[in-house]
Amino acid sequence: MDRSSALYVLLVTAAALLALGERLYARRNEIRLLRGGAEEAAPGVFRLMVPVYALLFPAAAAEHILAGRRPGTVFVAGMIVLFAAAKGLKLWAVVQLGDQWTMRVVLPRTLRVATGGPYRYIRHPNYLAVIGEILALPLAGGAWMTAIAGGVLFGAILRARIGTEEAALLARPGYASAMAGKGRFVPGRGR
Repeated sequence: MDRSSALYVLLVTAAALLALGERLYARRNEIRLLRGGAEEAAPGVFRLMVPVYALLFPAAAAEHILAGRRPGTVFVAGMIVLFAAAKGLKLWAVVQLGDQWTMRVVLPRTLRVATGGPYRYIRHPNYLAVIGEILALPLAGGAWMTAIAGGVLFGAILRARIGTEEAALLARPGYASAMAGKGRFVPGRGR
């Protein structure tokens, strides 16, 4: 394995470990919220998300190595910056949600609607960040087939996830008024 491939595999491994840490933090919050009487909406959608997201990491590394693609340095740097920006956006969203951040749609009895940080501008910054991750990480290694397949599959699942999540959230007082006029992913693009 050449140096650039070793560095890419190291990046993918670091990203996978970071994702595992995120899952452990979310799981801790989910357990606590559910014990406190929270409700989970659409658990089936989450069960579809997990394998698609998890397979992205080995698929990107395998495609990079097997296809022997070596994108140019400027492109790789751009994708790494995009990936880091996506992780930064996700962290910003997680900080705003605090102990209510979960990966499953778990709704506490008393919903605290986040309106600060990135939620000041859009309704779903975390999902926007995940889309950035799913596209940028494979592309940084020239794994464009993984980026396309992961983007299409996860995009379809995410569409269902957002629909069920918003239906559950809109049934809660305060969410609809707090998010009125905010786009899902683009500021100022309500609904």
